[in-house]
Amino acid sequence: MKKNYFLRTAILLIAMLCGVNAGWADTYTKISTLDELTDGKYVIAYGTTCAMNNTNAGKYFNPTDITPVDGSILNPDASIVWEIKTTETGSTISNGDIFVYCSGEKNVPAKAWADGDNKFYWTFTESDGEFIAKSVGSSTALYLKYNPSSPRFTTYKSGQQDLTLYKLEESGKSNPNLAFSGITGDVTKQLSEGSYSSAATSASDATIVYSSSNQEVATIAQNGLVTLVAGGTTTIKAEVAETATYEASFVEYTLTVVDPAMIKTFAKVTSGAVTDGKYIIVYQDSDDATSVKAMNTTNEKSYFMYTDVDLTDGKIVTDDQSIIWDITTQANGSMSISNGDNIFVGYRGSGNNAYIYEAYTEENCDWTFTFADGLFTCANGSVTNRLLQYNTNSPRFACYTGSQKNLTLYKLDEGKQSVTVAFNEVSGDKEVFFTESFTYNSAATATPERPITYSSSNQEVATISTEGIVTVVGPGTTIIKATTEGNDTYEEGAAQYTLTVRAASVSLPYSTDFKSGLGEWLTYVTYGTTEWGSTSYGAQANGFNKGDGETYLVSPAVSASSIVLSFGSEVAFNGPDAQLFYSSNFDPSTMTQPAEATWTEITDMATWASSQETTPSGDIELKNLTAPIRFAFKYTCSEAEGAARWTITDLSIKEGVASGIEDVEANGMKIINGKGQVTIETAEAAHVAIYALTGAQVRQLNLTEGTNIVELPAGIYVIGRQKVVVF
Repeated sequence: MKKNYFLRTAILLIAMLCGVNAGWADTYTKISTLDELTDGKYVIAYGTTCAMNNTNAGKYFNPTDITPVDGSILNPDASIVWEIKTTETGSTISNGDIFVYCSGEKNVPAKAWADGDNKFYWTFTESDGEFIAKSVGSSTALYLKYNPSSPRFTTYKSGQQDLTLYKLEESGKSNPNLAFSGITGDVTKQLSEGSYSSAATSASDATIVYSSSNQEVATIAQNGLVTLVAGGTTTIKAEVAETATYEASFVEYTLTVVDPAMIKTFAKVTSGAVTDGKYIIVYQDSDDATSVKAMNTTNEKSYFMYTDVDLTDGKIVTDDQSIIWDITTQANGSMSISNGDNIFVGYRGSGNNAYIYEAYTEENCDWTFTFADGLFTCANGSVTNRLLQYNTNSPRFACYTGSQKNLTLYKLDEGKQSVTVAFNEVSGDKEVFFTESFTYNSAATATPERPITYSSSNQEVATISTEGIVTVVGPGTTIIKATTEGNDTYEEGAAQYTLTVRAASVSLPYSTDFKSGLGEWLTYVTYGTTEWGSTSYGAQANGFNKGDGETYLVSPAVSASSIVLSFGSEVAFNGPDAQLFYSSNFDPSTMTQPAEATWTEITDMATWASSQETTPSGDIELKNLTAPIRFAFKYTCSEAEGAARWTITDLSIKEGVASGIEDVEANGMKIINGKGQVTIETAEAAHVAIYALTGAQVRQLNLTEGTNIVELPAGIYVIGRQKVVVF
């Protein structure tokens, strides 16, 4: 099959799959000549590694990692988009009100425009496809370059790395003006509010598709109704696909759901005693400050960022898990600083760097706390004179020799005893196949012992008794929760998991376009990391840049002795063809992989796409089947053969026989389907042609009076204006 693709669409899909924070689809393409350097918007980068952003540490601009695809960047963040304008004096480089200004060697502050100052101007030359930006106003030759050793963009006399420029490419398509109705920024809701509308509007003729990045916090229906599930944060997103007239686009915002049970109070530690517990590590500029800067889990490769937090009566009241750290005594007497199971604060042994380690190591992650003058010194246990401190000049938490600011600690106010709730026989999310009256034990234990209340968020999917016995009601998804009430002595305790009940079978006729989810279909990964998933185009598998892989998309069971299957397919990029199979003995409740069952390949019975245009498969007719039947689409990719992107949509399964008739009359001829052949009976000699469904002529025959047997490969043919199936 011939695979055609369009670069712009491919980049957009990769951006969406990778979670790129994009809106209207803007493409920035690498330029390599001065003739291409005209007034416009640019990403100023170091090769394909990083781009200059608009945050400035006083004398240099910071880098942001980039991942160009085939020399283009799709929807870069606004912080790395610069406007270059040319005047008689030179070119200016700006991002909003921020201009790139040369104050001297290694000294490029961000400044607002001022007339008559030629230090705002730059001249560009080109060498081997890279660009050299020279300051017009400097008395000595200074060049805007990138320093990979101390990652930053600033001016140098010589050395360092020249610039790569990516220019905005005009597409000619319209902005769909996708926007949420009445929502202009991030949203905070109380869990008790239950739900709210987050519907969006668009000028595009494409369907708006909604999603929530964390469905344990909130879900969103395809009419835009958001249902609040639990405390936490999630990203609510609306997107439209590219059409012939409009660009693809998406809008999103952060939803914070506040659960009062998760809000904790932290009190300032005013003595030298640091004991095991939960802490917030802050920089506080004075005892009477009303806000502090709290170290959070965001790490920019070599330092930790901060969150501004207001104080309430001298305490911190928050449910923000990203700023809550566990300080724990280790076996050697030192202490570790961690957040969750895989974020440990560590020092690597050189420079001012503070890193995230995914596991505790004594060599890097040991710390010792000492208290003096109301502040804590936090010293690394392995390297002398390296302290975890806050830098007020370049706001960050990192490791210094003592030149920066020591720390203030706020510890969880443990006036109430915490309660841990855990399910006895369920670990993590659970998935079952629907069987009438199926039950299982989901009882939990509270430590210390407390009365437990059970609940199911969707009782049309499952109910749970006061003893913790879950009864499956129907297909769908629900949150099973076990909670204990809080009082003056105990905090509230809770545990929950997501229960997904899948339909074991579906009734006929059945249809799906896969655009709002895979529904009752199952995915299996035989090897590699590529997996079928739902997109706004349909079910899709794309092994781009993922190495070797094999994945199956398996249908729910259907029961009929004669079945007609049809679907649409699309393909882009070069790689192995998709394959189609059916099985009568695959049981996902007892088998872990499709290979454990027997499958019959019927790939050649379908018409497949050779481009990104949706191609109907035609009716695939199967008879004399032993129910139940499951179908499977198989996708493979490899380093050697490549990775196509296959899309399946508009799938239909129905009972009975469609237009391929086993025994038909055509122009006085009787045509009988068969395995590897057709039988044509005619009362007199005749000339006949056989055609494929594509219209291509396959054979020309001179029939003799009586019975004529014609051997043909398996497929669908047209003989005498009748469609005939060869098995």
